Amino acid sequence: MRKPRPNTYNPAQALHLIAADRTGLPLSCPSCSGTIDRDPMAHPPPPNSHVTLKCAECGRLARYIAGVN
Repeated sequence: MRKPRPNTYNPAQALHLIAADRTGLPLSCPSCSGTIDRDPMAHPPPPNSHVTLKCAECGRLARYIAGVN
């Protein structure tokens, strides 16, 4: 039996959400318009850190690695 995978956004939604986060725009879920929880909360994140964006309503998530500014 396989381990269930977390819900993720489709690639276009994930890229839009990541681009909005990198530019500092307010975030909302592209699927359900819910609020987005961000880990780590620091903006901009430390260079080369993993950033997780997760919807508080539907549980979908997107991850990316922060670049060097």
